[in-house]
Amino acid sequence: MLEVADNTLNKDCNQKARAYAKAKIADYWVLDVNNRQIYVFREPGNTNYQRETILGEDATLSLLAFPEIEVEVKQLFP
Repeated sequence: MLEVADNTLNKDCNQKARAYAKAKIADYWVLDVNNRQIYVFREPGNTNYQRETILGEDATLSLLAFPEIEVEVKQLFP
């Protein structure tokens, strides 16, 4: 699941993250277009995600479903 946030970052990282964790979405990303970073939520629990990582545009990450495919964060920004 991917959300793109400009003025909805707080809602996406809090309210929506809790809802997606409760729904057991294993991999939830929020693309913060204002700060050119990505919030990665993993390990959904009963009320929220157990792991949250914030990566800058120099980082690389992979989807849990396809760990062999790497994505450079900077490629997600125009």
